Parts: sequence; structure tokens; C-alpha cells
Amino acid sequence: MSTQAKRDDDPAAIDRAEPIAGTQSLDRALTVLLQVAESPPPGLTLAACSSILGYSKPTTQRILRTLVSRSFLAFDEELGVYTLGVANAQIGSEYLHRLDLRKVALPQMRELVAATGETAHLGVVTGRDVVYIELVDSPHPVRIFSRVGASVPAYATAIGKAILAFTGSADLDAHIPESFTARTGRTIHDRAELESDLQKTRERGYAIDDEENRPGIRGYAAPIFNHTEAVVAAVSIGGPADRIDPDDSVLGTQIRSTAARISQLLGSRRSGQNQPDA
Repeated sequence: MSTQAKRDDDPAAIDRAEPIAGTQSLDRALTVLLQVAESPPPGLTLAACSSILGYSKPTTQRILRTLVSRSFLAFDEELGVYTLGVANAQIGSEYLHRLDLRKVALPQMRELVAATGETAHLGVVTGRDVVYIELVDSPHPVRIFSRVGASVPAYATAIGKAILAFTGSADLDAHIPESFTARTGRTIHDRAELESDLQKTRERGYAIDDEENRPGIRGYAAPIFNHTEAVVAAVSIGGPADRIDPDDSVLGTQIRSTAARISQLLGSRRSGQNQPDA
């Protein structure tokens, strides 16, 4: 096949192709499905769906019956309304199962690095440590040296504190040691100091590592939530202390917004202002 030829599975070729017969009906079916999903309980009547689509009731009913037959919609005979069907849950569950946190986060991390010029990390808490699972290097010749797979105490990092701040109290003890080892002169000393720091993190929606893990290195991190609204990771931005202000609200807003976008891609319905559930 010539390199100039259009492949049947090439999205760009599909976009340039002639309209496919029947796509308008498919578009209308998806429109009404999304409207039912966004409507408050108990659901939408045939008349409401007909108004949304701009079709007659008989035409609208044929579309709705097709969606019902494939379990994308369900019809409540007692109330006379259409609601979401079980097929949506099946597809949604499979979609979430296939999501790769690293793959979802990486484009957002690259945008963050492009905007700030500093290094971005993605990390999770395992036991009492943070493990870095992805990073995007700063373009500066002087930058943080780190690697995927490295682990550090959660209490001494912005990523760790961002995750701990939004971890339920019942699970928190498993991630906090009985004694704290000082990694620098600024490392948090004890649980009381950590809990105070976590409270500040919850209030502003992001954590700060003010040279607590390594001398001369500062970082900001915000929590990432999944479709169940559980905190599953955190994303950070960090670099030399002489380039990062410990009171930089703009950087704080940037990291919080990046984390919120990743969370939404994972199915979270939280807004950009992260608030604790517990």
C-alpha cells in the first residue's frame, strides 16, 4: 500500500471522508443518552426526549426503544420515564479497569513542566514511603536528580503529604512511622507537626516540601483522586530552592489544577479545589 493511501482505520482519514449514512441518528441517540445521564432523578419522559432531539414522538420512541433493547436505557413504566441502563455501568467499569495512571498523567505532567520549567513527579504511597512511578525532567541544566522507582519517607515529601492529607483517618496510621528520621534540618519531627502540616495541605489543596527531603530542593504536590473519590497518587513540581519560592501561590494553583485534570480523567467528579472526605 502506498504511503499516501488512506488507511481505513486512520482517524484523520475518517474525519476527511464523506458523511456516513445513518450517523445523524447515531448522534441523536448519543445526545439523548447523555441528556438522560445528566438529568436529575427520576429521569426523562418521552415528551422531554422528543423536545431535546427535535423529533416527533414516534421517531424519538424508536430511538429510545433501541437504546432500551441494548440496555443503555431503562424504562420505568410506573413513572413513565427513561433512566440509564446497566450497559453504561458495564462499559464504564471496563473503561476504568483499563485506565493506566501513568499514561493518563504523563501528558498533563509534560504541560506542567512546559509551563513552569521545573521537574514533575508522579508518586504513590506504599506502606510508609512514596514511590515515584513517573517523571518529566526540567529543561534546565541544573535540576532535580531523581529516578522512577526511587522511594522516600512519605512524611518528608510534598507527594507523600499531599496523599496523607486526603487519606481517611482509619488508614492513616499504616503510613506514618512511630519515629521520624531527620533527612534535613527542616524535616518534620513528629506526628503532631505532621498533622498540623496535613491540615494546612487540606486547606489550600496542595502540599509543600520546603527542603524537607533534600537540602536546597523545594516542591509542591497535589492529590489525585479516582472515580470512587479515593486518593490514589499525587503529582508534584520541584526544583532548586533558589528558583522556587516556598510561598508561591501561582505554582500552588498550577499543581492543584494539574492534579484536578488528572483526577477528572480517572473519573473523579471533584472540582479543582480539593477537599477532604474524612
